[in-house]
Amino acid sequence: MRLKHRALSLALAVSLVAATGCKQTINHLKSNYNIKQGNQLYKAGDHAKAIDFYKKAIRLNPDFGLPYYDTALCYMALYKPGSKHPKDQEYLQGAVDYFNRFLRFEPNNEDAKNFLMTVYMQGERYDDAAAFFEKELKAKQGNPQAASQLMQRLGMIYAKKGDFETSLDWYKKRAELDKNSPEALYTIGVLCWDKVYHQGANLDNEKRSQLIEMGLDYLNRAVSMKVDYFEAVSYVNLLYREKGKLAQLTGNLEDVAKYNEEADKNLKLALEMRKRVMAKK
Repeated sequence: MRLKHRALSLALAVSLVAATGCKQTINHLKSNYNIKQGNQLYKAGDHAKAIDFYKKAIRLNPDFGLPYYDTALCYMALYKPGSKHPKDQEYLQGAVDYFNRFLRFEPNNEDAKNFLMTVYMQGERYDDAAAFFEKELKAKQGNPQAASQLMQRLGMIYAKKGDFETSLDWYKKRAELDKNSPEALYTIGVLCWDKVYHQGANLDNEKRSQLIEMGLDYLNRAVSMKVDYFEAVSYVNLLYREKGKLAQLTGNLEDVAKYNEEADKNLKLALEMRKRVMAKK
């Protein structure tokens, strides 16, 4: 009697497993069908309907990452950058949520991270973007190359936010970490020029002068590390123009001519360098 009971229990267990496996297989097939339907609608530009199919696919097979990514792309396509309309804010949040959910499946997917950053920046959610990539940075401390890229990204986020000091701090950290990168030095020089050129009127003369000298220092170091770095020399020219403006503002007329002459010299040099670089391509 016990043997019969055991056999019956085993048979029921096997049947249950088989039924469960069969249902799972059917759900996966249905999920794939919905993904294909969503893809067709996405290609046709009907992103709202595509989302419905992708979400059905997720419900049927929540452990498959691709439809999360596709849903995020649809929300991103629907969102109008910069819009504060409630519907656009809903699309924005949808893109953020689904990119983040996809990244749980593929935490190293750089395309998803780039899209996520784009969405954050379009929505002016700079603090959210910074928090996400600062968390990424903590996880990449043992990887100098990845850490350098993330510091550069954080510098850009804070620059877009208008937080010059924090942006400068991140760019300096990157230059300190990646000592052999002329581009890391160049970025700081450009940041200094941008601050002086666009907001110089809001700075006192001492601060303005400090930023000009800092920018020139970093740019000249970049030039010394890379042959024919015409981009950096172009900004050396621009910073000397700013130095001339400041000299004129403070009444040092002799220095105005001297700094403008230095600017002209660097502009000519940058053009010569660019010509050499283009000739090699």
